[in-house]
Amino acid sequence: MSSSGESIIFGDSHIPKYQQVINLIKSDIELGIFKQGERIPSINETSEDFYLSRDTVEKAYNKLREEGILVSVPGKGYYVNTIEPTGQLRVLLAINKISTHKKKIVSAFVETLGEEAIVETFVHHYSTEKLERIINENLGKFSYYAIIPCFKDFSDKTQKIIEKIPSDKLILIDKDVDDLAGKYKAVCENFEEDTRQVLISALDAINKYEKLYFIFPDGNQHRPELITSFKRFCTEYHFDYCITNVFDPTWVRPKDLYLVVEDDDLVDIIKYCKNNQLAVGQDVGIISYNDTPLKEVLHDGIAVISTDFQKMGETAAQLILEKRNEKVRNPFYLIRRPSL
Repeated sequence: MSSSGESIIFGDSHIPKYQQVINLIKSDIELGIFKQGERIPSINETSEDFYLSRDTVEKAYNKLREEGILVSVPGKGYYVNTIEPTGQLRVLLAINKISTHKKKIVSAFVETLGEEAIVETFVHHYSTEKLERIINENLGKFSYYAIIPCFKDFSDKTQKIIEKIPSDKLILIDKDVDDLAGKYKAVCENFEEDTRQVLISALDAINKYEKLYFIFPDGNQHRPELITSFKRFCTEYHFDYCITNVFDPTWVRPKDLYLVVEDDDLVDIIKYCKNNQLAVGQDVGIISYNDTPLKEVLHDGIAVISTDFQKMGETAAQLILEKRNEKVRNPFYLIRRPSL
């Protein structure tokens, strides 16, 4: 780093020392001493060269990173950003799939951030391998990394990939990750307790059914807490129940209620009822997860357990704008419709 008399200024200037470090690095970049993509001296090196405390230098480097002038790469150091700073935050948003409710999250997230940020959206398709590629190619290039951590192959490797992101730059959306290190931002649902409370709120309608089925597909992308919640509810309120990963039409009897996660299972149940003169909402009950415009009109309306996806995206953006490292519980509710 160029000294050109600057080390003398550190001792007697009225300008805070961390700001002087900022000014010096900006000057060296403008003069071409440090080029875009080039590593600058470490915090310890700069601290020793100019007889400054490590905290002072670290504060300067963090300020430069927030401005988009520097990027940090864990285990490697600080680099001059290869992209010209714009004064805007740069946010990477990694979602698990493109769907109606995920589009609501993305739209609300982007709209709430507004002109304060540029958002680039990636789709990891429930794959740890794809997330690893996304993170490795973009680590250090963004101000924040927002991830929906739904994976078919979630493992210790998946968690270690997420932990590559500095915790103060990480925000999890839709679901939390157990035992994840660091203090990070999150907007999540409490799947177990929220589902139980929603089912309790619908007891007046559920009581007309004798047996409850939960069709829960295989795969880690779905939360096992949903099963725990369903079992607790059925045991507590003395319902006969069955948990299965496929819909078997030979089981269907009048006074059955089906709780379904996947839309394919929802369609199969409706088709079976239609073909066998069973009235949905009277002979057979249906509650689906996650509302969509189609469920509002399908078969006069399908009852749903859903979170507020728009609110989820808005809250995630607000945590970034307000620099709040908090975990926020997103609203969860039942929409009653004729299928119940």
